[in-house]
Amino acid sequence: MPYKCGRVCACGRIVTGDARCVCQSQRRKEDDKRRLNANDRGYDSKWRRESKAFLALPENRFCACGCGRHADCVDHKIPHRGDKKLFWSRSNWQPLASSPCHASRKQSLERSI
Repeated sequence: MPYKCGRVCACGRIVTGDARCVCQSQRRKEDDKRRLNANDRGYDSKWRRESKAFLALPENRFCACGCGRHADCVDHKIPHRGDKKLFWSRSNWQPLASSPCHASRKQSLERSI
């Protein structure tokens, strides 16, 4: 079985294998406390109704990344970052498969921006 080497975290601690550094866990908890919940960010009953209608359109049945999976979530092409006009702009919406296309690929891309 392959063994993954340790690495040095940005804080200077040595982290072994796939483990997460203590400082990263603490930062994530602090970020979660400051972040608004999904409903307050605009993902409320109106969003659920509109996104369901968007996915019901024949041209939005499959994932926009081209993987061939059925789309089950609506993604914003350009992150809205709280801008309600951009949030509700249907030209900024795209159908994606929630996993792995939205859950990993898209979110890791957004973190790098």
